[in-house]
Amino acid sequence: MDSALHENSRLTAPRRWSLYAGVYAFGCAALTALLLSDVLGLFADVVGLPPAVGMPLLATPALVVGALVWWAVVERPDAPTYLRGAAFGLLTALLTGALWTAWFVVVWGLEMLAAGPVRLLVGFVLGAVAVAGVLVGLPITYVRRRNRRASDAAATANSL
Repeated sequence: MDSALHENSRLTAPRRWSLYAGVYAFGCAALTALLLSDVLGLFADVVGLPPAVGMPLLATPALVVGALVWWAVVERPDAPTYLRGAAFGLLTALLTGALWTAWFVVVWGLEMLAAGPVRLLVGFVLGAVAVAGVLVGLPITYVRRRNRRASDAAATANSL
């Protein structure tokens, strides 16, 4: 009975990789936020984030969004592909950006988002993180594909 409980609480490979992807997405988002800190620092100040931890806080939603998107896009279908990995990065970046844009609207109102310079700023940031998202989705997909082949080969060897 104890072993049945242990088996049910153990993380399966797709769940474990979804968690890895969330942590990876957070790390990449934090790095991107630091690279775009001149622009994002202004945004963090405008939405009331503390200056000392503004960049990591901006990356925080990517932790949850990345895990969920990886699970839905990469792990749920048959095998991870590079196209799905790029989609993971793109969707994670855009959904994280959309969450912060929605927070901006909560703080300042929709009419402020429609202002010319704000629209341009949001468009620039979303465009930059979209490109970064596509690029960062590929390395983790490569690692996942390599890991899957290695585990498949080990399972085949154990069954012989």
